[in-house]
Amino acid sequence: MQIAAWQLMACETVIKTVNEFQLATHELRQVGSSVRVHDARSGLRCGQEVWATIDEGGPIQIAWEWTEIQPNVVALFDPMNILCNVALVDGHGHTLARSRRMLHLNNVVHQLEWRDALCTRKAA
Repeated sequence: MQIAAWQLMACETVIKTVNEFQLATHELRQVGSSVRVHDARSGLRCGQEVWATIDEGGPIQIAWEWTEIQPNVVALFDPMNILCNVALVDGHGHTLARSRRMLHLNNVVHQLEWRDALCTRKAA
């Protein structure tokens, strides 16, 4: 079943420390993907990715938009606009500032194998 990025907004918020979140992200798997041609002349694509896992605290989902900047070279469309239903807290239970949270979300997205899957899909 494909999950759209906007559906993530209906998910319950899961509270995790940074360490707990990092451990849970190793289990993330692609659950949704959309691809469209952004520029008909160049054939460059863009789209969305949704990855998720089930953790003891509940489902964890993360979604982002991407764009192809040249054939088979994809990047985050807006690194400051990654959706995730996890509220990150520090070791004392204080909510992380948005900028620190985005840093952790960007690190997760960059560690996932989503770029290879897009390039393989295009080749097929």
